[in-house]
Amino acid sequence: MFSGPLYSGGFSELKRLFQEIGDRNYRIVGPRLEDGVIRLGELQSFEEIPYGVGDVQRPGYYRIRMDGGRFRAPLDSPKQLLYPPELTIFKVTKDWRIEYPRYRFEKTALFGIKPCDLAAIKIMDRVQGELGDEYFLKMRENLLLVVENCVEPGENCFCATMGTGPAASTGFDIAYTRLDDSIILFQPGSDLGADILGQLSLEPATSDQVDAFRRAILKAAEKAKAGFRLENLPDILELNLESKVYREIAERCLGCANCNMVCPTCFCFDIIDEPELDGSSRRIRIWDGCHSYSYAQVAGGHFRKDLWARYRHSILHKFVYWLRQFGSFGCVGCGRCITWCPAGIDLREVISKVVKEVEERCRK
Repeated sequence: MFSGPLYSGGFSELKRLFQEIGDRNYRIVGPRLEDGVIRLGELQSFEEIPYGVGDVQRPGYYRIRMDGGRFRAPLDSPKQLLYPPELTIFKVTKDWRIEYPRYRFEKTALFGIKPCDLAAIKIMDRVQGELGDEYFLKMRENLLLVVENCVEPGENCFCATMGTGPAASTGFDIAYTRLDDSIILFQPGSDLGADILGQLSLEPATSDQVDAFRRAILKAAEKAKAGFRLENLPDILELNLESKVYREIAERCLGCANCNMVCPTCFCFDIIDEPELDGSSRRIRIWDGCHSYSYAQVAGGHFRKDLWARYRHSILHKFVYWLRQFGSFGCVGCGRCITWCPAGIDLREVISKVVKEVEERCRK
């Protein structure tokens, strides 16, 4: 579940942690309440973090509750920062000179992100990092990761099935767990994290606090399950490529690619040239999604014209092809694709139905 020492402190020490990071000249990005939605954005003060604000997330449903509860995965993921939706690659001036943009890669702290988003960053390390995405690598160099473990996952969360939560185990600088309003447990995950925590007034966690932490995480893990197992899942999905489930889902799916856009690991992009009125132009990288009709359209035609085939491809990419190419599943169980689907399509139900078809066929 976790490794390394746990330290105990009050809510004031969590605020002190925020201040200590800011004092070290980090730009701090974390959850904030904006227009009725919790999003990731730059924080100027600790008070901007909406502790005490809860959310309700169901298939195709999102509501904020000012009830003292807890919020889950924000609309935005760290992908918004590390792999921006629009990135200028270069500009061509009206006299045909090529100019490369000068991006700022300042020290940045992601504060209070969820373990599923930490897992997404580690996946991006293998995809964007190993493929040499210069922007990603520069941003990643000076990135401090402060993770909040989940003790109350939402209805759409299934991180426990994907092995990405509800508690972070590796890859972070600091993790903290809000057991209640008065007890917060802190865990260093790097030398830098240990150095920062050393500036706070913390005490080693008592055995009762550690037991409470274990119980809270185990309870959360029981809730954050998908209803299907990962064991042999890639082989099972490939055994049912012509499943009727995909065609049934396509009758509801809008092909809007909302699920691709909010997914913290989807990395498909398109390149466009955008002319300006003064005769110059920009070459831009923009997010693209495999649900979109134009995604599989090429000069010679369209090799995935039917919506059901595009939906099937997205499932197979996350749960079959990704594993073979990068060594891990491409899904972290954050549930964003379920929450922000306007048709309320539940990825977990789709996969469970495809698996059930194979199981029933094998029993005959």
